[in-house]
Amino acid sequence: MRMNSLWLSLSLLAMAAACRGDLVAPRGPSVQFLSAFSGGGHLLYFLDHQDQLQEDRFVTEGLMEMDFSMVSFPRGLDIRLRFEMDANMGKSVAENLPFSPKETAYEINPFAEYRREGLLCRAGWVHACQHLIYKDDDSPWYLEEGVDIPPDVYWNRLYAGAGRPEIRPELLRQIFFAEPEGSRRPLAVWYAEAGWYLRSLGGLMDDESLYGDNDWAYDGKLDLMVPLRVTRSIALFAASHAHALFDTNDKAYWRERLELENHFASRGFGSSVFAAWNAVDEHPRDSREGLFELGARFFF
Repeated sequence: MRMNSLWLSLSLLAMAAACRGDLVAPRGPSVQFLSAFSGGGHLLYFLDHQDQLQEDRFVTEGLMEMDFSMVSFPRGLDIRLRFEMDANMGKSVAENLPFSPKETAYEINPFAEYRREGLLCRAGWVHACQHLIYKDDDSPWYLEEGVDIPPDVYWNRLYAGAGRPEIRPELLRQIFFAEPEGSRRPLAVWYAEAGWYLRSLGGLMDDESLYGDNDWAYDGKLDLMVPLRVTRSIALFAASHAHALFDTNDKAYWRERLELENHFASRGFGSSVFAAWNAVDEHPRDSREGLFELGARFFF
């Protein structure tokens, strides 16, 4: 009888240990591959063109991006890969169409991202190409109005930046809508970044083909978003997007874009509408100075 009681006690202890082992099961692999992805895009319409070139070039714009977490390490470190593709629809060169593609661009951006509560740090490399369309036309639109715009631009840029994690749209939506009102919401969302442009790409392309006569050396960016009104269903932000570019001759070019954006609470996809003004844009090739934008974004 004692032996049976002893075996019963040992069995119960073994079952309890097994159950406890299930409750405190291992956390899983310390390194994860392709564990997450995010993405989004925007559509916008340009208003208040300043000259004939802007009327021909800027009518609507569309952008799509995908962001993959390639390798995730413990303690908040991710190796990510982002791909962006956008296109501008300008005034058509065909008589039977109101507008047609005028420009396309893409960016491939591998980067490392470290995230902790209240802080996000990034470092990476951007390979980008911009192409003006209808290069083989008898009278290319980008040679009209006395302007000779380089039709193709490539660049490779190393960068490092830091800011609030909410600069990622899906995290902004999570913080401002998923948590109770007034809890841990930042007074402002900001992100600062500095970049350095490579002089060549391992000898594969010469300097002129990399820069399209712009010849950038380094730059700096500062994004600032301030919440104006937050409820359970909407979050209204005022934003400033500043960009300073410096070329190899130490000339500086300033770009400043001001924006009002209203985010909507929803399940699944996030969405927003925005109105923006390109207050200053001294970029010699891509200037949008004076243009207003009306548009919508979605993200997940």
